Amino acid sequence: MLNGENRMKIKIGWLFVTVLMLTSCGGIRSVRTAKTTAKADGASLMKETLLSAEQQRKYDYFFLEAMRMKEKKEYDAAFGLLEHCLDIHPNASSALYEISQYYMFLRQVPQGQAALEKAVTYAPDNYWYSQGLVSLYQQNELDKAVTLLEEMVTRFPTKQDPLFNLLDIYGRQEKYSDVISTLNRLEKRLGKNEQLSMEKFRIYLQMKDDKKAFQEIESLVNEYPADMRYQVILGDVYLQNGKKEEAYEAYQKVLSVEPDNPMALFSMASYYEQTGQKELYQQQLDTLL
Repeated sequence: MLNGENRMKIKIGWLFVTVLMLTSCGGIRSVRTAKTTAKADGASLMKETLLSAEQQRKYDYFFLEAMRMKEKKEYDAAFGLLEHCLDIHPNASSALYEISQYYMFLRQVPQGQAALEKAVTYAPDNYWYSQGLVSLYQQNELDKAVTLLEEMVTRFPTKQDPLFNLLDIYGRQEKYSDVISTLNRLEKRLGKNEQLSMEKFRIYLQMKDDKKAFQEIESLVNEYPADMRYQVILGDVYLQNGKKEEAYEAYQKVLSVEPDNPMALFSMASYYEQTGQKELYQQQLDTLL
């Protein structure tokens, strides 16, 4: 039970910290499944155990009553009711999640994390529980965050956030091969696009692999040959990386098809400026104006 000081803290106010999740009636439904389910890596995730009809009614009643107390800001009473819920059903993910929030608010992180980890273990198909635990891990346990995120990528194939979170972590860890692998996985889901290709280009440059870097932008041009914008982007990339001849050819290719293409005209002005052709640079600016 909570001590007097912690009871007062809870009565002062309720803050959802560290994790944000959805609580719904679906969280209290009984799970009529087996105790374990196979994971993709061959291990197993525990599932909520089967309750008798009477136990389930009791659990649902006390859980709903705890939520009612929380709405009334009677947090001490809500906490006691959640503890009673866990006496009835020790691996109930909904109660474990809710009680973890009290511990987080009280800055009792180990207890809150333990409860949240159990909630994820017993409800592996609840995306929001897993996402909340990832947010907690991302503060100071990146390896655990990566492990959970990789599981989420498999478990929730329609969700893109786990992959974007992995990109962030791998980037911070300077694990560039993993960044590229994750970008490729995103590309399979979202299709080839400018943002992903430019990011891969940037990472390849950091890896000192210029060949693959330029191949990435070239593949974007090949994917959308009718879009002159990507041709100009290719020229800009060449110009920014000292490949002036290739940049000139890319711009001229666009202007041969669309002589008034403003992006290509502007890029040509940059080309003239960088190659010291001041008169042509000024003429190009006049053409643009």
